[in-house]
Amino acid sequence: MEKILLVNDDGIDAQGLYAMAEVLTDNYDLRIVAPAVQQSGMSQALSAHSRIKVKRVDFQLPVEAYKVYGTPADCTKLATEVLYENDLPDIIISGINDGGNLGTDVLYSGTVGAAMEGHLHGIFSIAVSRVVNSELSFTEVAEIFRQKLPALRREKPYMYNINFPKKISDRADIFRYTKQGRRTYHNEYAAETDEQGETCYYMNGTPNDAGNIEGSDIWAIHNGFVSINPLKIGRTNKKLLQDLLLDK
Repeated sequence: MEKILLVNDDGIDAQGLYAMAEVLTDNYDLRIVAPAVQQSGMSQALSAHSRIKVKRVDFQLPVEAYKVYGTPADCTKLATEVLYENDLPDIIISGINDGGNLGTDVLYSGTVGAAMEGHLHGIFSIAVSRVVNSELSFTEVAEIFRQKLPALRREKPYMYNINFPKKISDRADIFRYTKQGRRTYHNEYAAETDEQGETCYYMNGTPNDAGNIEGSDIWAIHNGFVSINPLKIGRTNKKLLQDLLLDK
């Protein structure tokens, strides 16, 4: 039986994490290592130079589960380098996140960051998200994902960023392999004063998805498809590097 490590950024008590565990538990050997509290927007941050408390918890399913007082990437790193160092998972699944991780969201996403940490360790890793206000329940997302999972396997340990739309198209094939689109935000900062009289700011952003062409993850979501976007570690601008080398 294949071993799966479940991680996330919404925290150990998140509905999406529970739904994924509940759907997978009969067919896979599951372990859960998730943040103790909400950790959205943490990207692949690590708790460097500070202690990280880890506590085993009762997850209400026959699954070994730990909560980590740290970041999503801390969870993956501790799982692969400490907790299950001698019994590594075959697959790492991060999610189900409550909110899409599309386009440039991947630079900030703790869901993607936790999966990318698994990819860095040479383990097949997948980030799974559901857009805000989706008509799909977490259980429906988990079940669709479970059925697709075997077809996603490849010889090499790739990473996928998967996003589910608000409503799935009625076409026969609901999946689209996509490239990363571009999402910008119009951010507004509301000023508040705390108990000590200090000024604080609360950010609220509205996404702008204009200009994304067919084949992008954002186009797929807006057209009712499940987006499967393969990601990689390297960010080198190869074209610019080539030009720079030629200019020497």
